[in-house]
Amino acid sequence: MVTWVVLSVLVFGLLLLALAMLSVLGGLAGLGRAAARTQSEVAQAPTLQASLADLQEQLASLQEHAAGIQSQADARRARQRG
Repeated sequence: MVTWVVLSVLVFGLLLLALAMLSVLGGLAGLGRAAARTQSEVAQAPTLQASLADLQEQLASLQEHAAGIQSQADARRARQRG
């Protein structure tokens, strides 16, 4: 009788341990997907940095162009007044 109680407690404990392992392994799968996604983003970072540098250069060029247009407009207004 005592043997059956001990065996049932051990089996119940093993079942609980198996359920806990399954939940942990399920969480690890999600963690693996997140790690793969992060690695993909890290791999894209240099391309994005190069694109950002190009955009910054274009912005600087546009700012210079806008300043030139503004100075031309100011000069025309000054000629029209004067």
